[in-house]
Amino acid sequence: MRSAYGTDNPWFVRATASGRGRIRAGGIERDVAFESAAPDAHSAIDSAYHTKYDRYGPQIVGSVTGRAAAPNTIRLVPLTQN
Repeated sequence: MRSAYGTDNPWFVRATASGRGRIRAGGIERDVAFESAAPDAHSAIDSAYHTKYDRYGPQIVGSVTGRAAAPNTIRLVPLTQN
């Protein structure tokens, strides 16, 4: 997951400070841990964003791809359901 508005975006600051949160996507809601993305994952993440969002133009996809987006990237790890 990437923050389109950088590491100062309030949700990103809270997520990285707490290390945990709750997400909702595609009708699923889960507790997750927020972790650093693997350094070698960025190329694949960029490709996925381009595949999904290029149709909206470079201003949209450009905010979440490239070298500058790497620090804005976190990995979502599902927490075990009790």
